[in-house]
Amino acid sequence: MSNNRFHWARGGIAGAVFATAAFLGGLVSAQTAYPTKPVRLVVATPAGTSPDVSARFIAERLAKDLGQAVFVDNKSGGSSIIAADFVAKAAADGYTLFYATAPAISLNPHLFAKLPYKASDFVPIIHLVVVPFVLSVSANSPYKSVQEVLEAAKRQPGKMTYSSHGEGTPNHVAMLELLQKTGATMTHVPYKDGGILDVMSGVVDWTFAPSADAIPQIKAGKLRALAVSANARMPTLPDVPALSEIFSGSQLYSWNGILAPLGTPPEVIDRLSAPLQKIAASSEFQRYLLDLGLIPGGGTPAEFRSFLAKDFENWGAVVKQNGIRLD
Repeated sequence: MSNNRFHWARGGIAGAVFATAAFLGGLVSAQTAYPTKPVRLVVATPAGTSPDVSARFIAERLAKDLGQAVFVDNKSGGSSIIAADFVAKAAADGYTLFYATAPAISLNPHLFAKLPYKASDFVPIIHLVVVPFVLSVSANSPYKSVQEVLEAAKRQPGKMTYSSHGEGTPNHVAMLELLQKTGATMTHVPYKDGGILDVMSGVVDWTFAPSADAIPQIKAGKLRALAVSANARMPTLPDVPALSEIFSGSQLYSWNGILAPLGTPPEVIDRLSAPLQKIAASSEFQRYLLDLGLIPGGGTPAEFRSFLAKDFENWGAVVKQNGIRLD
């Protein structure tokens, strides 16, 4: 009888071990099978905007590699807070991703005391797009260089004007950095649409316009580009100097990249990173961005993490120096 009980117990233990192994094996298989359902790519801007069209380009090609649909979900408004908060609170399983821009990650945490998320709530996957600001004046402006505008501003403190998309927006903060760096004083004129039409007409003296907005007007002969806020000249504006050629120090510009909620498994990040790097490096993607007036990015999650740390610091320094708060 005892022998029977012994054999039964031994068999039960062996069965339990086998069942546990099978269960763990199933978990591993489930993890390596990612994705098993559609992936949501959340964009913080409306349909038809530069980030949106870039995200749709990426989503279409990423879906082919993953074997699952990747659909774009526009959650615009609230200075990117709505979209960022949605992704930060989503399940960290790789099925909700954030097609982020600079305001959501690098700028908002410095501007809002009661932000419902933190920059650290996300895991970087890839830095896809560089979005320079183009320092522009009307095509009929008497000013032919950045130095000429700044010299005029110093002669008449506060009289000359610049436009932006509003207090605390990226092109406003970038202009503040330039004015601080050079000691010039100008009057800020905020516009919901950035005020590019009033710059073209000469009502406003100049602006730091996002490259995708500025380049079509430059090509049409309505704006004159004086410089770009990037670390090098833009391929689409080869004769326009980068601000880094004129002034030393950080150059603030916007960007697009993909992040996931904190806690997303490393194997899922790797599964996404590999095809995204291939897409970013493709001549098709690079031509597409250049046609939009943007600069291709790319690189590994670690490289993106390093970039974000420095970018966060640079934007924060200007916000702090100017005491900007939006709540």
